[in-house]
Amino acid sequence: MSNLSTNHSPSPVVATPEACDRILLAALESGDLEATVLLYEPTATLFKKSGSTVTGHEQIRVANAALIAIKPKFTIEFIKTTLSGDQTIATTRMKASLVGTAEDGREIHGNIHTLEVLRKQDDGSWRYIIDDPYGSMRETMHEKE
Repeated sequence: MSNLSTNHSPSPVVATPEACDRILLAALESGDLEATVLLYEPTATLFKKSGSTVTGHEQIRVANAALIAIKPKFTIEFIKTTLSGDQTIATTRMKASLVGTAEDGREIHGNIHTLEVLRKQDDGSWRYIIDDPYGSMRETMHEKE
């Protein structure tokens, strides 16, 4: 993970918006809950599959812990980034599939087609301010959480 500094700083340094997506998935796969949380600004909003939202590090930690519990493995199809004119705000869209394991041992398969909004931080790194793992497909979804 060359885009992530591991020099024991309180927050990882993420060089590009799309690196934020890659680092998040790698942290979810490895079970590194705190690394997932540090990719978000303190007042960031995360959408659940149902469309409801959670805000802030504590609630995001709970949501990400539930995902880590299924031991997900992701395959990224693409990540597309768009930067604002002043290059301080970005959107990313990522399409990926995941395989995990339910509590009862059965295999879980899913797809995500994300829409995220990120802000460039004072140190030059990027953090999520809004993360919707199903954002680009929400209109066609009928599932509950």
